Amino acid sequence: MFTNVASYLDPIEAQIARGLLVSEGIEAHVGDEHLALANWEWRLAIGGARVRVADVDAVRARAILRAMDEGAYAIDDEAAPLDAALRAPDRESASSRLAWLALILLNVPLPWRRHRPDDSAVRDA
Repeated sequence: MFTNVASYLDPIEAQIARGLLVSEGIEAHVGDEHLALANWEWRLAIGGARVRVADVDAVRARAILRAMDEGAYAIDDEAAPLDAALRAPDRESASSRLAWLALILLNVPLPWRRHRPDDSAVRDA
């Protein structure tokens, strides 16, 4: 048999909780998530999306979800500085903004050149 260990109004939060439980080795399922997504105004009436686990894992699952709510699994932004190689490349340019504006306002796609800030043209003689 399965036991409801948590209920979330947002089905995405229920999937995050389910993923945490699965990563901790507990088989978990989310119930009523599709109904909550299809009829968002019914979420309160049906009790939201429920996370269910086996009866033998219920106590451990509740402890894990309680620890998650207290911030035990939070990522500390100041713990490690971002490596420059992990940052997204900057691809904005004046021509890309002009192309985007033309697409939105005039529905005309324009080509633009993507370049890196350190890009330099070299001419062979």
